[in-house]
Amino acid sequence: MRRLAVALAAAVVLLGGCGKGESAASYNDTDVMFLQMMLAHHEPAGKLLELGERQASDPAVKAVATELAAGQAAETATIRSRLTSWGQPLVSTAHAGAHEAHGGLPLLDDAELLRLAGLTGREFDSTFLTMVIGHQHGAVELARMEAAAGTDPETRDLATRTDETVRAQIQRLLRMVA
Repeated sequence: MRRLAVALAAAVVLLGGCGKGESAASYNDTDVMFLQMMLAHHEPAGKLLELGERQASDPAVKAVATELAAGQAAETATIRSRLTSWGQPLVSTAHAGAHEAHGGLPLLDDAELLRLAGLTGREFDSTFLTMVIGHQHGAVELARMEAAAGTDPETRDLATRTDETVRAQIQRLLRMVA
């Protein structure tokens, strides 16, 4: 009986040790903050891209808006899934000014979107592209913050892909504005 108790105790210790490596958090606060801030970054961009799809006069500008909206929707689903699986809130509970030290988020507010909605033709297209370019720079900054201090491999990979993809998008958009 004593041998059985010792064997069971050893099995519990061994199995307990194996499980700890798998259940330990692979992420840190930077990973969570990056994902939360990317969600916050995507919300106003979604409204902007919707305007581009609806109002752009140049078919190439409409196509870019549609392409970016589809990519953003897929990324948003990934981000929501990751935060939910970690048991983390989708929205940061930190004070609104907590992210100012690393640049915060550039605002794309309703007033700017309303002004854009009032434009037409080439003026709309040019202003739209310029706003998207400015907004996309924020995603690059967030991705670089994650790459520098995040620990979760999948989230760091998302940040690397975001950095590369968005910088390429910005170059493409700059050529369209010129």
